[in-house]
Amino acid sequence: MLKIKKFNNTDKEFSELSRIDNLINHDSISHPEDDKREWQIRDKSLIRDRLLLYKNKLLIGVMYYSQGRDQNKRTTFFTLNIDPTYNTKQNQELLYKKMLEQIKLFKSNKMLTSIYKHPNYDKLKKFLIDNQFKVVQTNREYICDITKIDLRMHQPLIKKLELEGVRFYDSREDMLDFPNHYKKLEELEWAYSQDFPIPDGIKHTRPPFDHYMKLLNDYYENNYGAHIIAAINGKYIGSTDLEVYAKTEPHKAWTGGLGVLKEFRRRGLATALKIKAIEILLKNGVTEIRTDNEENNPMYKINVALGFKPVPFSLDFMKKINY
Repeated sequence: MLKIKKFNNTDKEFSELSRIDNLINHDSISHPEDDKREWQIRDKSLIRDRLLLYKNKLLIGVMYYSQGRDQNKRTTFFTLNIDPTYNTKQNQELLYKKMLEQIKLFKSNKMLTSIYKHPNYDKLKKFLIDNQFKVVQTNREYICDITKIDLRMHQPLIKKLELEGVRFYDSREDMLDFPNHYKKLEELEWAYSQDFPIPDGIKHTRPPFDHYMKLLNDYYENNYGAHIIAAINGKYIGSTDLEVYAKTEPHKAWTGGLGVLKEFRRRGLATALKIKAIEILLKNGVTEIRTDNEENNPMYKINVALGFKPVPFSLDFMKKINY
């Protein structure tokens, strides 16, 4: 018998959810402890929940969904994962229709989800298209064996920037006692992130500072790979952060973000930030980086020049809700 149950954030549920996710994931591995910790530090001012689909006592699917922030408060962001053995249209519809009921609580008027151009997502892609979802953004996905990058060839660029007054720091290791470090870091990331391409109808939003700090401290404590800051005369002008999930893939880093303030772009800073991060990652035994860019973002040229290779792209699907 099929039944949708509420999520009660038990250890067994986190374990079973990771099992389901890992049946779908094609290039990452979920771990229940990472999922549990991320759930515990979520922003509780926003609606966020999970719908669990069981066949008798066996978990066979999950619908993750959350409410957007501020201007996106009526947008639903969701992920639908179902055990491939049970990934039928009937089971997709059960979870999807139940979510539609739940998101009426915040009068959701649009839904957004992301999938990959990979066979693991073919059935979900068909379901989305059948339900009038439209592709609103395509993202290039890349992977790089960083042991093959010749770091020496990039040293002249770094030396040139240093002669111009640019200094590179590891945020966690070098900067924690710098005056107003966290405030300046948050302001930097907010400034450049507003230029990141996102689907039409979605707005960049700024989390409260206390939540930003909660996420940053968790990152520094649990998934730290490298967090490199470029500064000139005390002004933060660019940064990149990479995460490493030591419990599942200690050899792989995932790019969280990379950006440079507008007035300092086209000087090689983005490349230099990547190289400085790669130096640290290699020292810590990391051999691979995953990253992504919206398909028209010029950052992809930097990735290709460094030796990043394409892997299945991701697609953002959106649907408007008419009540």
